[in-house]
Amino acid sequence: MKSISINGDLLSILEDYSNFFFNRDYSKLESYISENKRYSKIKIKEKNDEAVSNKYLETALLVKPSAYAFPVHSWGLELVGDRDYINDPELIKKCNYTNNKLINFFGARGNALQMYYPPGGYIGWHNNCNAYGYNIILTCNPEGNGYFKHYDHVNDKYNVFPDEKGWSCKVGYFGSDKQHDQIFWHCARTQTPRLTFSYIIYDKNVWDDMVDDIGHVKG
Repeated sequence: MKSISINGDLLSILEDYSNFFFNRDYSKLESYISENKRYSKIKIKEKNDEAVSNKYLETALLVKPSAYAFPVHSWGLELVGDRDYINDPELIKKCNYTNNKLINFFGARGNALQMYYPPGGYIGWHNNCNAYGYNIILTCNPEGNGYFKHYDHVNDKYNVFPDEKGWSCKVGYFGSDKQHDQIFWHCARTQTPRLTFSYIIYDKNVWDDMVDDIGHVKG
C-alpha cells in the first residue's frame, strides 16, 4: 500500500462531492446505521476500541482468512448498500452522480465501497480476500483526525496511514485467500466525520496507468 497525490481532474470530482456533503446537515446519517437489521450484530459503535486492536487481529489470524473477508464489526453508513434506510433523495442522487464519474475516470467495473464514518466510526480488522484485486482508496477527513492501518503479516509489521486533512489516496493490491503472502489485513478509525470511496481494478496494466494518472507517490 502506498499514498499518492491527487491531480486536479480527479480532485475536482472529489471536492465537488465533499463540498456538497459537508456543507449540509449530515448529522442525521448516523441514526440510519443501526436500522439495517442484516448488520445488527456487526455494526456496534462500542466495539471501536476492541475491533481495531492488535489483540482482535491476533484472534482473527487464528482462523481462515475468509472468516474476516468482510469486517465482523464496524460503525459506518454504507452509502450504496444501506440505501433502503437512507431517507435523503438528494444525497443518493449526488452519490450516484459522483460514483458514475469516478467509475468512468478509473475505468473500474464498479464501486467497492462508499462509506460515511461519523465521529467514533471505524471498520474492524478484515482482509477483503473475497474481493481481491488492485485497489484505489479515496478518503476525505476535513479535520484529519483518523487513520488507516495495515498489518503486513509476512513481515509482522504494522503500517499506519494517518488521515490528511481533505482528500487523500492510497493504492495497493488485496490478495485472495489463495495468495497467502498478499492477503491485506487492514482496519480504519476516525474521531471526526470521514468519507471513503474504494474501487477495484482487475487488470494490473490498467491500474498502473491509472495510478500514474492520479498523481505521484508520496514520501
